[in-house]
Amino acid sequence: MDFTGRPMRGLVLVDGAGTANRADLVATVGDGGYGAGLVTSSVLFRNIRHISLIAVASLLAVTAWVTAVPPAGADPISDKEAQAKALQDQIEATNEQVSALGERYNGAQLRLQEAEASLTAVQGRIAVTQEEVDRTRALVDERSASVYRGALAGRSLDTLDYSDVVHLAVRKQYAAAQAARDDQVLQQLDDAKATLADQQAAAERARADADAERQQIEATKAALETASARQQQLLDQVQGELAQLVAQELARRQAEAAAMAHARLSGGDGDPNLPPPGPAAASALAFAEAQMSKTYVYAAAGPDHFDCSGLTMAAYRSAGVTLPHYSGAQYAALPHVPLDHVMPGDLIFWGAGASVHVAFYYGNARILESGGSGHDVHIGPIWGHPMGAARVLD
Repeated sequence: MDFTGRPMRGLVLVDGAGTANRADLVATVGDGGYGAGLVTSSVLFRNIRHISLIAVASLLAVTAWVTAVPPAGADPISDKEAQAKALQDQIEATNEQVSALGERYNGAQLRLQEAEASLTAVQGRIAVTQEEVDRTRALVDERSASVYRGALAGRSLDTLDYSDVVHLAVRKQYAAAQAARDDQVLQQLDDAKATLADQQAAAERARADADAERQQIEATKAALETASARQQQLLDQVQGELAQLVAQELARRQAEAAAMAHARLSGGDGDPNLPPPGPAAASALAFAEAQMSKTYVYAAAGPDHFDCSGLTMAAYRSAGVTLPHYSGAQYAALPHVPLDHVMPGDLIFWGAGASVHVAFYYGNARILESGGSGHDVHIGPIWGHPMGAARVLD
């Protein structure tokens, strides 16, 4: 329900003879209907203002808690992840509040528009009523003047006869009755003006309340958006710190893995004075790199899948070197080199008699292999306990 109350019929206060239609007058004024709307608007404004302030205060308190609570655990990465999650949850909650306030703002804006429309309508009815007052007063004044002019126009008391006296008494009685009716109409018009003035005051209060409610919601929404931006800034900072911690941890683990891998490059028989790998080694290694991410399949030697010795066989075959499809036979067919003297393109072997696995040495304690520590062709640190290495000199 808007602020206009019940519909009001148009004013028809004075007819051509200068009399008023009392039923139309009463129906025109109506009951106003502003009291309930005004109370509802004021209470709603106070409630929304109270709720909004609580929401902002709670939000700021939670944000302070998220940023101020020290890490509880021993793992800094887990602590940062928990802090980031708490901030993300709060941002989502804040965004939900902003969305809800947006709809409340729309409702307040609608109520403001309705109040302004009601005020305009009341002002229009006041203008119409004032026009009727002015017209009625003009008719009353004209009628009074006419009665005065016609009372004894052009006559003296000596010329009056009995019939003139009777006629004058009748006219006087009619004039008195007409004047009473005129006074009644004017009083009704004044009452209508007073009622409409009250309705105008109520409409103005309703408009002021709706506008204040709208402004309060707008201010609260702005505060929430500011808090959300601050939370996002904190989240970005925490995520940056988390990324730094993760990078540091990854670097630590990689360094640890490299150290362990280098430690595994020891032992194995062979000639430490072997010449470096021939040109075929670089060509074979390039072929193997081109097969990255292709899946490991038992006994496969390409082109879409490889097992460990199938990859090394296919790679060296592409470089013009023939090797058997078995790791033990490849180790037996090539000159051996100590593990601490391996170079890129050399082959590293696992298991007794090199019968378990074979991979390319890739450099920096890393290998390129199919299977082994994964399920595809990949590069990774040396794992386990290699038994030896061999070199292609072609």
